[in-house]
Amino acid sequence: MFRIYKGVVRNGVIVLEGDGQLPEGTKVTVLVEEVEETAFETNWKRLSEIVGAFDSGVSDVSERKHEYLAEAYERCGRTDKK
Repeated sequence: MFRIYKGVVRNGVIVLEGDGQLPEGTKVTVLVEEVEETAFETNWKRLSEIVGAFDSGVSDVSERKHEYLAEAYERCGRTDKK
């Protein structure tokens, strides 16, 4: 017989939700739920790589954001600036 519990990993230890108390020595099988990145997260990562603002040491990014975004569009081969 199988029982299903949900939980999260904290500091390398699986912490079960709710009343997920198991006796010491209980054998378990762990099925890992894969979480897909959202389109926003993927696009943000790509934009940060293109613009390079996060590690560039440039202090005027907010003042010149339009220039940096235009440069990012050009690097991607896009010309339809909306």
